[in-house]
Amino acid sequence: MLKISDKIILSPLWLFSLLPLRFIYFLSSGLYYIIYYLVGYRRKVVSENLKKSFPEKDRNERKAIEKKFYRHLCDYFFESIYMLNMSMSEVTHRYKTTNPELVQEIYAKGKSLILLTTHYGNWEWAAIGWHQLPHVYIGIYKPLSNKIFDGLFIHLRNRYGSIPVPMKQTLRVIIDSKKNDDLIILYTVGDQRPMKSEIHYWTNFLNQDTPVITGPEKLAKKFDLPVVFIDTKKIKRGYYQATYRMISENPKATSDFEITEKYIRLLEEQIKYQPEYYLWSHKRWKHKKDKQHVSV
Repeated sequence: MLKISDKIILSPLWLFSLLPLRFIYFLSSGLYYIIYYLVGYRRKVVSENLKKSFPEKDRNERKAIEKKFYRHLCDYFFESIYMLNMSMSEVTHRYKTTNPELVQEIYAKGKSLILLTTHYGNWEWAAIGWHQLPHVYIGIYKPLSNKIFDGLFIHLRNRYGSIPVPMKQTLRVIIDSKKNDDLIILYTVGDQRPMKSEIHYWTNFLNQDTPVITGPEKLAKKFDLPVVFIDTKKIKRGYYQATYRMISENPKATSDFEITEKYIRLLEEQIKYQPEYYLWSHKRWKHKKDKQHVSV
């Protein structure tokens, strides 16, 4: 939780969040020119990621995606700050789901589930846009090294009713929920780069050998938790639409890495549809496959 001293440090952000969203987007457009043209924030990383992911596109096509990505990245930054004073009614107006009944049916069957998403669109708005669902919402996260901003994002998620849980405590949360007969949604961002020592599976993702985290699949099979993918589309500035897609309703009946592979294919399909909204500045392909890193 945020300490008093942290709240004082972050108070300018709170004041900024009181501004009308239309004006905030005006500032976002200004920030784009600074970040992209003056600072050049991670432009080499973004350019290289796009070149390897879309070899079929020419330089001009990739440059257009790159510029749109930076515009969206600035919007994401300001939208996240805006959350400090964003009402739940505004969230549900700006972030809609097309088929909430899919998850509601899982609840009616007395089952918890794992909800897999990615660094796409605005995953912070998404994390609160799903609170129309009946399950207890558990957000699995990797603590940030900056303690102040780590506390800020925990505060934001708590504010809208979710329970943020550090990644290392995931197993304990599932066990406790079963003991207490709580039905939970375990929400996690599944496209994170695994630590080198924790790589157990490689696949081809966006034309590149890619290590994939397999924790969600292991938990799903161990506790028989249905796995659902959240397919996000950005409709226009400040408006998103999500569709739930079933990955596996009976995970124990799946073969090894079947759930992980289906998630990757759905993710790839989503990115190819609107590539500018993926987090291309992330060093997703930092690890390189070698003889010690083989799919098992």
